[in-house]
Amino acid sequence: MKLKLPPHYQDRMLERSIPIDHIKKAIYSPDEKKDAFEGRFKVIKKIEDKNLVVIYYKDGFKDKKDEYIVITAYYVK
Repeated sequence: MKLKLPPHYQDRMLERSIPIDHIKKAIYSPDEKKDAFEGRFKVIKKIEDKNLVVIYYKDGFKDKKDEYIVITAYYVK
């Protein structure tokens, strides 16, 4: 899996202390997955005592079928 993280999100990821491994777990094996707006997906994964929410979309090119662009991620209780 290849993740693309826009610069703005990279800053937020550091602020929120979200490890890349947690984001990968949420995308690959979510507890809940919903369609979001404009082709995006919202997934939720329980990690320890919190739920991680990740919003992302997949690259539409065939040669990049395993590439995910993360829009945002955050923990909720």
